[in-house]
Amino acid sequence: MPESPMISAPWRSPRTTARCGRASTWAEGMTNRLCPRGAGRTRISIMNPKHALQPLWAATVWLMLALSAPMAGAAADVPGEFDDPQPLVEEKINELLRRLKENREQIRNDESIAYRISDELIAPYIDFPRVTRLIIGKYWRTATEEQRQQLVEQVRELLIRSYVTAMRSYIDDIVSNADSFHYRPSRYRPGDRKASVVADFDLDGGQTVEVQYQLYYRDAWKIYDIRIEGISLVLTYRTSFGEQIRRDGLDQLIARLVERNRKGDVELPDSIGPLSQAKAADGATPGRSRQ
Repeated sequence: MPESPMISAPWRSPRTTARCGRASTWAEGMTNRLCPRGAGRTRISIMNPKHALQPLWAATVWLMLALSAPMAGAAADVPGEFDDPQPLVEEKINELLRRLKENREQIRNDESIAYRISDELIAPYIDFPRVTRLIIGKYWRTATEEQRQQLVEQVRELLIRSYVTAMRSYIDDIVSNADSFHYRPSRYRPGDRKASVVADFDLDGGQTVEVQYQLYYRDAWKIYDIRIEGISLVLTYRTSFGEQIRRDGLDQLIARLVERNRKGDVELPDSIGPLSQAKAADGATPGRSRQ
C-alpha cells in the first residue's frame, strides 16, 4: 500500500524551512504540516492532549494492541498464499468495541479491570521483542543480551500502561464514535506476507482522518504499526529514542524508561510535545475535508 498522497507535495512553506515530502514519523509530519494537501485539506495535530483528535489516537493505538493478537489467517489452498487480513481486522475491531461497551463503567472506574482485559486479550499475543527492535533500530545490533531484555521489558510496560490509560481516559469517545470507521476496499495480493488495512475515521465538522494498520504474517497476521495520515507511530518512538541513544547511550535510555515507568509517566515521545504545542498555537483545523 503506498503512502498517503496527502504528504507528498515537494513544496516549501513560507513559515518553515523544512522541505515538504513523504513524512515517515509524527515529528516529520508536524514539520510538514503546512504542505499543500488539496482543496480543504489541512495538516492535523494528533498529539495535543486537548486536541479533538486525541480520542482518535487513543482508539487507534488501543486497536493496534487488540489487533496484535494472533488472527486466524490460515494458509489458503494454494501453498504460499494467505487469507486477506482485512475481514479479520474488522472482526477484531468489532470484538474489542463490544467488550469496551459492555465494560465501559467498570473500565472507567477501576484501573484493574482495564489491565485484566489487557492481560487476558492482548498482552500475551503481542510480539514485544519485534516492536522493540523496530523502535530501537540499528542500535539493537550492538545491544547486549541484558540490554535487550531490559529494553523489551521497559517498552512493554510503557506501551501497555500508555494504552490502558488512553482507553480509560477516552472510552466514551471511542465507544460513541464506533461507527465512524469506514474501511477502504482491500488491495491485498494473495501470497504477500505484509498488508495494509486502510480506514477513514470521520470527525465532527466534516473532517476525515486516514488510518493505516500495518500487518505481517508469520503463523498468523499481526499488526506491528499504525499510521495516521501516513505518519508512523513506531518510527516516531524510534526517532525519539534514537536521539537519546546518540546523545547518552543505551544504558541512559534504559534508566530513563525505568524511571518513567516507575513514575507512571504515559507521555508520548519527547519529540512530539513541542511540535504539537506549536501546531495547536497555529489554530489549524484537524483532519481533511470529506469530498
